Amino acid sequence: MRFTGYISCRALAVAALAVLFIAGVFHLERLTRVDPVALDPHAGPLVLDRQGGILFLGPAAGGSRVVKLPSGPLPALVAAAFVAAEDQRFWEHPGVDLLAVVRAALSNLREGRIVSGASTITQQLARLTYPGPRTWSRKVVEMGRSLRIEAAVGKEEILRRYLDRVPQGNNLTGVETAALAYFGKAAAHLTPAEAAVLASLAKAPGRLNPLGRNQARLLTRRDWVLGRMAALGFLNQQEMQTARIEPLILAGVAGKRAGFPFRAQHFVNLVLADKSKETGAVRTTLNLSLQRRVEQILLSHAGRLRAGGARQAAAVILDNRGPEVLALAGSLQYGPRDRGFNNGAAAWRSPGSALKPFLYALALDQGFTPASLLEDVERRYRLPGGEFHPANFDRVAHGPVSFREALGNSLNLSAVRLLHLVGQEQYYETLKRLGLINRTEHGPDYYGLGLVVGNPEVSLLQMAAAYACLANGGVYRPLRLRLDQPPGEEVTVFSEQAAFIVSDILADSLARSRAFGGSQAMNPPFHLALKTGTSTRYRDCWVVAYSPHYTLAVWVGNFDGRPTAQQSGATVAAPILGELAAALFAAAPPEAFPSPEGVSRVQVCSFSGQRPGPGCAHLVEELFIAGTEPIRKCSFHQERAPWHRLDTVYAGWLYQRHEKGAEGRYRLAGFNPDLNRVFRPGIVAGAPPGSARGPGARALLPSPLIGEGVISPGSSAPEAGSRISIVYPLAGDRFLLAPQAEEVEVTLKALCRVRMEQVSWFVDGREAGTVGPPYHLTVPLPRGRHTLTALGPDGLGDTVEVSVQ
Repeated sequence: MRFTGYISCRALAVAALAVLFIAGVFHLERLTRVDPVALDPHAGPLVLDRQGGILFLGPAAGGSRVVKLPSGPLPALVAAAFVAAEDQRFWEHPGVDLLAVVRAALSNLREGRIVSGASTITQQLARLTYPGPRTWSRKVVEMGRSLRIEAAVGKEEILRRYLDRVPQGNNLTGVETAALAYFGKAAAHLTPAEAAVLASLAKAPGRLNPLGRNQARLLTRRDWVLGRMAALGFLNQQEMQTARIEPLILAGVAGKRAGFPFRAQHFVNLVLADKSKETGAVRTTLNLSLQRRVEQILLSHAGRLRAGGARQAAAVILDNRGPEVLALAGSLQYGPRDRGFNNGAAAWRSPGSALKPFLYALALDQGFTPASLLEDVERRYRLPGGEFHPANFDRVAHGPVSFREALGNSLNLSAVRLLHLVGQEQYYETLKRLGLINRTEHGPDYYGLGLVVGNPEVSLLQMAAAYACLANGGVYRPLRLRLDQPPGEEVTVFSEQAAFIVSDILADSLARSRAFGGSQAMNPPFHLALKTGTSTRYRDCWVVAYSPHYTLAVWVGNFDGRPTAQQSGATVAAPILGELAAALFAAAPPEAFPSPEGVSRVQVCSFSGQRPGPGCAHLVEELFIAGTEPIRKCSFHQERAPWHRLDTVYAGWLYQRHEKGAEGRYRLAGFNPDLNRVFRPGIVAGAPPGSARGPGARALLPSPLIGEGVISPGSSAPEAGSRISIVYPLAGDRFLLAPQAEEVEVTLKALCRVRMEQVSWFVDGREAGTVGPPYHLTVPLPRGRHTLTALGPDGLGDTVEVSVQ
């Protein structure tokens, strides 16, 4: 019985041990499981310029900076240095080097302390991938994991993952990261001495810190690694000796910091904001050398800008063939001063007249020509939000101007008139296709005729991309910030012919001579298409220039919205652009714009834009889209007559010039050349002959004319088709009486599109007077609502309703 019981106890013990062993095996199997995917470290965001120069390296999830080795063969010298320093039998053992374990154990027993480890590269990779406390049990687990790693992954892949994970000091992880930071080059380009330095850091990255005060320890360890490399046949004796005397030269400032500056900060922030790109290396379109020059040029103008009340500026340079961003500076200097962290290249600002070229390109595609005459005269417009009274930058109305001259000199009056003819809706859609309508919840009525003078807010980047559309023959493409970014959808916004003609106008220094002829900055020594813009109260000053291959754009102003000291795009932004152009085109001047098919050159009268007649003394050769060449002969000039004969639409403008004695040779067609006889005071109904106004009975407006020839009250007349239009006051205008006054004097103004000897004015159905050019009449209006009517001799005209309060 005792023997049987003994056998039973022994059997139970064996069984218990077996169970414990099996459980231990399963537990160890579970602890040593390895996910091959986990061996690959997660890199932080790495932003490179187009040549591979580092712009920014951000921290990975664990806080360290990681740049993984590029795909392809491992850097031979670096691999050899780490194998020599850390695991000389790496290529032979299965993950655990038993000989090294025995050697390390004997050494530690002999010394009475741990003086040697036996961890292979595979074991170190296991520990780096699955970190934990350094215990004997943990060591066993690492061995198990190492064996399983070797079974799942090839040797070269193990070494690659180790080199990507090995600590290199100063919060740097991986040999590629360390090579870039310490030596300013990729690991594949390191010298034997530099590779040995990185291999040395694996032993004690903190104690052997290359940026520390005592580099002697590091150099001693480096020389030992070089000796091991020679002993293993990776270097010959001569190479080893040469490497040992090589000085340690670090990148960065005097070797005091790792070489990871934050360059092109505003640009990098834009790249990192693109969430469509996964974390990792990003090769961008930026040209770092050009970027540095742009930043230098901007900063050099800081004093001049501050003197003009502007504390910030931004600049962008594009390669139109992408279009790609080659350089971007969002402020004078990235930092807290004057809100320099803000990105002026991406901020929405009012562009002023910089939007005009797109209206003119649209007009060319609608049948206008560079020789078309535009009315640059003072005019008010009634809009849903109120009255719009544009003015030119120089506060002067220039009368009849050619399409080319109006765009070249950036005249507001003629641009608004052109928008009125082309249509706000079509121009709004054009801006939308160019990416220049950021607030798409607002339609064209919200912006009104101010669409062409800067009401829509846009960014400098968006503006540059839109001008690149003109350089690219009217085809718009979204900007690219990354070289791997797929091209965006192409949109044909303008015809190739219209884009070329607008570019020719903007590059024509004579076309802008009236406004900018005396400005050196606006007349650079390059063939560039150039356009400025200045927003209301001089807050934003813009200039954009482009050649067939490049677009340059500059903004100057204040990030807090304060106006400048009456500065403009021409005075403060253009000088910066001139220096940028000089830097960009230092090697070779820009090419001329190639003329596409479908563009003709025809000689026209420089005043009328029509075919020259015998009386035309000044002729120019002008560009036309085929089929739009003028057919009619000049109506401005007669043979042996010195006058430029204008239509009566310019009567008001010519009257103002005549009052100042500046009428020159301009006259009204069909009227006496003696303007003193043309511009006579009007006859007020019931007044004595020669009187401008007076009391008396007034004739009644014939009631049958209402609804037949007269525009109904409150309507907006289509001026192009109306013979007579009331241009002041506008329908719905309200006038305030002065204190104690019973009436207010208002000068009524009409515009006639055909020759008329006289226009009759009616107030509330009673004739107020008859006037000839310029068809103005001053009348008293008492308190209340009034109906004002202007009629020609044929009984047709226009009517508006106003009120006096």
